[in-house]
Amino acid sequence: MHNDQTAQDAKRLLVAFGVNHAEARMVSPYGLDRPFVPNWADAEQAGLDRGRRDNAMNWLVETDVLQRDEEAENLLTTGEGFPYYDFGSVFRITDAGRKLLEEARERRPK
Repeated sequence: MHNDQTAQDAKRLLVAFGVNHAEARMVSPYGLDRPFVPNWADAEQAGLDRGRRDNAMNWLVETDVLQRDEEAENLLTTGEGFPYYDFGSVFRITDAGRKLLEEARERRPK
Protein backbone atom coordinates (compact mmCIF):
# COMPACT_ATOMS: atom_id res chain seq x y z
CA MET A 1 0.00 0.00 0.00
CA HIS A 2 1.39 3.37 -1.00
CA ASN A 3 0.90 6.59 0.89
CA ASP A 4 0.11 10.11 -0.24
CA GLN A 5 3.82 11.03 -0.16
CA THR A 6 4.58 8.26 -2.64
CA ALA A 7 1.80 9.47 -4.95
CA GLN A 8 3.14 13.04 -4.81
CA ASP A 9 6.70 11.81 -5.44
CA ALA A 10 5.45 9.76 -8.39
CA LYS A 11 3.72 12.76 -9.93
CA ARG A 12 6.86 14.89 -9.55
CA LEU A 13 8.90 12.10 -11.13
CA LEU A 14 6.44 11.83 -14.01
CA VAL A 15 6.74 15.58 -14.62
CA ALA A 16 10.54 15.21 -14.66
CA PHE A 17 10.20 12.48 -17.29
CA GLY A 18 8.00 14.76 -19.38
CA VAL A 19 10.54 17.57 -19.15
CA ASN A 20 13.72 15.54 -19.59
CA HIS A 21 12.67 12.99 -22.22
CA ALA A 22 11.25 14.46 -25.42
CA GLU A 23 10.55 10.94 -26.63
CA ALA A 24 8.33 10.34 -23.59
CA ARG A 25 5.99 13.18 -24.43
CA MET A 26 5.97 13.08 -28.23
CA VAL A 27 3.66 11.28 -30.57
CA SER A 28 5.63 9.33 -33.12
CA PRO A 29 4.65 7.92 -36.49
CA TYR A 30 5.11 4.47 -34.97
CA GLY A 31 2.41 4.78 -32.33
CA LEU A 32 1.10 7.04 -29.63
CA ASP A 33 4.38 7.31 -27.81
CA ARG A 34 7.99 6.23 -27.85
CA PRO A 35 9.93 4.36 -25.20
CA PHE A 36 12.36 6.14 -22.92
CA VAL A 37 14.89 5.13 -20.29
CA PRO A 38 14.61 6.94 -16.95
CA ASN A 39 17.85 8.13 -15.38
CA TRP A 40 19.10 9.53 -12.08
CA ALA A 41 18.76 13.12 -13.29
CA ASP A 42 15.00 12.59 -13.32
CA ALA A 43 14.96 11.49 -9.68
CA GLU A 44 17.29 14.33 -8.69
CA GLN A 45 15.11 16.87 -10.47
CA ALA A 46 12.09 15.50 -8.59
CA GLY A 47 14.07 15.70 -5.32
CA LEU A 48 13.98 11.96 -4.65
CA ASP A 49 16.53 9.67 -3.07
CA ARG A 50 16.86 6.04 -4.17
CA GLY A 51 14.16 4.65 -1.87
CA ARG A 52 11.60 7.32 -2.72
CA ARG A 53 12.44 7.02 -6.42
CA ASP A 54 11.91 3.26 -6.32
CA ASN A 55 8.59 3.67 -4.51
CA ALA A 56 7.50 6.33 -7.00
CA MET A 57 8.45 4.12 -9.96
CA ASN A 58 6.48 1.24 -8.48
CA TRP A 59 3.46 3.52 -7.96
CA LEU A 60 3.64 4.74 -11.57
CA VAL A 61 3.72 1.17 -12.89
CA GLU A 62 1.10 -0.22 -10.49
CA THR A 63 -1.35 2.59 -11.31
CA ASP A 64 -0.80 2.10 -15.06
CA VAL A 65 0.78 5.51 -15.58
CA LEU A 66 3.97 3.92 -16.92
CA GLN A 67 4.16 0.72 -18.86
CA ARG A 68 7.29 -1.36 -19.36
CA ASP A 69 8.24 -1.88 -22.96
CA GLU A 70 9.79 -5.34 -23.11
CA GLU A 71 10.56 -5.18 -26.82
CA ALA A 72 12.59 -2.02 -26.31
CA GLU A 73 14.21 -3.56 -23.23
CA ASN A 74 15.55 -6.33 -25.46
CA LEU A 75 17.31 -3.63 -27.48
CA LEU A 76 18.62 -2.17 -24.24
CA THR A 77 20.28 -5.44 -23.29
CA THR A 78 21.94 -5.71 -26.70
CA GLY A 79 23.15 -2.11 -26.50
CA GLU A 80 21.23 -0.93 -29.54
CA GLY A 81 20.32 2.66 -28.86
CA PHE A 82 19.45 3.05 -25.19
CA PRO A 83 21.81 4.18 -22.43
CA TYR A 84 22.46 1.92 -19.46
CA TYR A 85 20.15 2.46 -16.48
CA ASP A 86 20.32 0.43 -13.31
CA PHE A 87 16.56 -0.11 -13.26
CA GLY A 88 17.19 -1.93 -16.54
CA SER A 89 13.81 -0.98 -17.91
CA VAL A 90 12.37 0.97 -20.76
CA PHE A 91 9.00 2.60 -20.31
CA ARG A 92 6.20 4.29 -22.16
CA ILE A 93 3.85 6.82 -20.63
CA THR A 94 0.29 5.50 -20.89
CA ASP A 95 -2.82 7.52 -21.69
CA ALA A 96 -3.47 7.81 -17.95
CA GLY A 97 0.05 9.16 -17.54
CA ARG A 98 -0.42 11.69 -20.31
CA LYS A 99 -3.57 12.89 -18.56
CA LEU A 100 -1.61 13.37 -15.32
CA LEU A 101 1.09 15.29 -17.22
CA GLU A 102 -1.52 17.58 -18.79
CA GLU A 103 -3.07 18.24 -15.37
CA ALA A 104 0.36 19.07 -13.93
CA ARG A 105 1.06 21.50 -16.78
CA GLU A 106 -2.28 23.23 -16.22
CA ARG A 107 -1.50 23.70 -12.50
CA ARG A 108 1.92 25.22 -13.11
CA PRO A 109 2.15 28.97 -12.57
CA LYS A 110 2.68 30.88 -15.78
